[in-house]
Amino acid sequence: MTFSNVLILGANGMLGRDLAAVFPGARLCGHKDLDITDEAAVKAYILDVKPDLVINAAGYTNVDGCEDDPETAFAVNGDAPGYIAAACRAVGTVLVHYSTDYVFDGSKTEYVESDEPNPINVYGVSKLRGERKIAEKMDDYRIIRTSWLFGRHGKNFVETIRHLSQENETVRVVTDQVGKPTYTMDLARKTAEIADCPPGIYHVTNDGVCSWYEFARAFAPNIVPCTSAEFPRKAKRPAYSVLLNTKTSPMRPWKEALEDYLRPSVRRSMKGIILAGGTGSRLYPLTKVTNKHLLPVYDKPMIYYPLQTLVAAGIKDIMIVSGRGHVGHFLELLGSGKDLGVRLTYEIQEGAGGIAQALGLAEEWAGTDNVAVILGDNIFQDDIKKDVESFGSGAKIFLKEVTDAHRFGVAEVKGSRVLGIEEKPKVPKSNLAVTGLYLYDAGVFEVIKTLRPSGRGEFEITDVNNAYIRRGAMEFSVLPGFWSDAGTFESLLRASVMVQSHGVRQGAAANSDPESSVRLSKAIDGDRTG
Repeated sequence: MTFSNVLILGANGMLGRDLAAVFPGARLCGHKDLDITDEAAVKAYILDVKPDLVINAAGYTNVDGCEDDPETAFAVNGDAPGYIAAACRAVGTVLVHYSTDYVFDGSKTEYVESDEPNPINVYGVSKLRGERKIAEKMDDYRIIRTSWLFGRHGKNFVETIRHLSQENETVRVVTDQVGKPTYTMDLARKTAEIADCPPGIYHVTNDGVCSWYEFARAFAPNIVPCTSAEFPRKAKRPAYSVLLNTKTSPMRPWKEALEDYLRPSVRRSMKGIILAGGTGSRLYPLTKVTNKHLLPVYDKPMIYYPLQTLVAAGIKDIMIVSGRGHVGHFLELLGSGKDLGVRLTYEIQEGAGGIAQALGLAEEWAGTDNVAVILGDNIFQDDIKKDVESFGSGAKIFLKEVTDAHRFGVAEVKGSRVLGIEEKPKVPKSNLAVTGLYLYDAGVFEVIKTLRPSGRGEFEITDVNNAYIRRGAMEFSVLPGFWSDAGTFESLLRASVMVQSHGVRQGAAANSDPESSVRLSKAIDGDRTG
């Protein structure tokens, strides 16, 4: 079954963020967006979203903290899953929910899915209540029991022990608690498979059994053994909580997964897209004979500036999207990109379908890579290389403080969050204009498919950005340097003056790819001695 409308609860957690990568285009919901212990709010939220798959990765996972605060443990882990299940049943939604090995007491050597639970701490009791509440409320559920999670996006045993190992001569770790470590990215990928499996309970872990001591020894050198009696905790732990998977194919060994986790994060490649379509009606009659992006800004064709921005960020695979009547002009000017040190691809936008529609044309070419999207008439002084290198998933917009915000799309921000974007508001909520530069993960193309035409009959990029904002997956940077579009006579003149005065991408930018930037600069400047 293909799920087209996925809702991830607990999306800001360690597992949730990996789920977001596995389910691009999913709606991401964190605790700031929804209090899952509020039954009425849960029902209203799910009825409004109408997802066909809900993945509940939310939970109170502090095992010792549950002993101190059982009320919160039972509210979040025990009752909230029942509220979610009831709402899912009301809209005919599949529910995937995560539980734990701690629903067992540890008296057996291995536990299969049908074994009777017998938890020995508050955390385990609360999680078991959640399982049973779900089973009471609906039939179409998949409960995934897992254990000993570690992942890149949150605090976990591996990072705690690595930190202690660096700070101390030796670190004591217990030898008499045995289980199965599980890498959250592997679990997230397996979740996509189990969502298509029959309803029921599943045990999902990486393959292989070890003690906490053996787990720690796999990545830290100065580990010494101790017993649980020597290292008392508030919550009693099961001595042997090994989950045996009898329903699906096994995942890779935990040692192999740990090796991947310990490697520096390998990010997806970033491709560049320059959107150079449109009629250029505000620059008529100049645009009667040529595309506006080929008009000069000071001493270079306009298209060179966004091209320089992408190249300086280390991006070498670039697509230019333009109208049918002008693609040949770009090809004549830029060719394959070989002389510029880049690889250029061209795509035709038939008619004026809007920025988002133009971006959607790049889906097959972009594949699973992230994309940096820049409007062809936007000129930037700032280097975005660090932004590109640090980008993982979701979306990022680049803002600029302006004095005439009513002329632009305006972002409302609070702290590090973007609350919304409003197009050309009469009363702007901030002075932060949204520039024509965006970073997106591959899920952007699924977002575009959900859009409806605006009042002017186009697919708007603001609607794309607001979709990411609603999911809590939008970041932003405020640009300190010069920015201008060049889509009117006034802005074209202003951009030319600013380029002459301040310089934009003159030569190789700091922190950029020197070889590509220099080659591009030479190709742009040409031979000016004649």
